Amino acid sequence: MSYEQIPLPGENAGNPVPPAPPTNPTQVWTQTSSSARPATIGALLANISTQMTTLVKGELELAKAKAVSFGTKYGVGAGLLGTAGVLGLYALGWFFHTIEVALAAALPAWAASFIVLLIILLIVAALGVVGALAIKKAKEESDQFQVDMKESLASNVDAVKKGLGK
Repeated sequence: MSYEQIPLPGENAGNPVPPAPPTNPTQVWTQTSSSARPATIGALLANISTQMTTLVKGELELAKAKAVSFGTKYGVGAGLLGTAGVLGLYALGWFFHTIEVALAAALPAWAASFIVLLIILLIVAALGVVGALAIKKAKEESDQFQVDMKESLASNVDAVKKGLGK
């Protein structure tokens, strides 16, 4: 589309300048090289189609940009948390070693090591049971979510069919 050629003060006559907006907000004008006139329904529908396509493409580009930004931030955060976790495991090992050395002052070294081993195994067992229960609960919720989604999808399809008169 081209704009109407209207020279403004201080500008060359060859620069494109948009026409003045309509004074009536319900009236839409087309951009033509001749005079401005009300748009036809076909032109309005084509304009809506173009605008919707542009809007959807713009929203997709925005979503991609946000995803990249969030991905980068989460990646850095995950790396830092992973490093903290590894160092925390080293610290935990040193903590248990300190307990072992303290017990070795009162008991034989093998007994102190065995007591610390039993403490660690009890902690592992407790965490394992709690983790297994959490996974079982999450699986039950996931199964219920899938059933709910299937029912929701079926009701949406039925509503569309009903709306279309099929």
